[in-house]
Amino acid sequence: MFWPGYDGLVRYGRWTFLFVALGFALILDVFIVLNFYWTASLTPMQRNGFLIVLAVAWIGLSLIAGARRRAIDSARTADATENKFSEAAVHYLRGHWYETEHLLLGLLTKNPRDVEALMMQATLYRHTKRYDEALAVLDKMQLLEDSGHWFLEIETERRLIAAAIDEATEISR
Repeated sequence: MFWPGYDGLVRYGRWTFLFVALGFALILDVFIVLNFYWTASLTPMQRNGFLIVLAVAWIGLSLIAGARRRAIDSARTADATENKFSEAAVHYLRGHWYETEHLLLGLLTKNPRDVEALMMQATLYRHTKRYDEALAVLDKMQLLEDSGHWFLEIETERRLIAAAIDEATEISR
């Protein structure tokens, strides 16, 4: 909307938007009172200066409210992503491989550097006996910056894949 903070106040009901809207209202009220009620208190030069201050305040407060709105929207998107990962984990634990893979692929499409989703994907591929794909995912993971925190999990998964491959070759002999 045209009033800084109004849109965020109506959409999200957050106190920060109320303060932005009230801050602009205060500046506008001071200008109206000085310009139309106490007309002798402002010279034309001061009135023009106050109009500039009012315009800058409107632009600045609109930018602040917009930045806050974007932050809230991105947090909501992150919450939705977290819910998808939790849903994928539930499907994984139930052994619903197709649903798990579908959710993980959706997460990785949005953020291909999501280390947790990649780790679950590698483990899923091991459970579904797609060992080459699992190893490829682990190789991809090791190239990411955040993979250092997952070193033990990556190496454990590599050992489990190697053991599963050995077991599969023993059975086929």
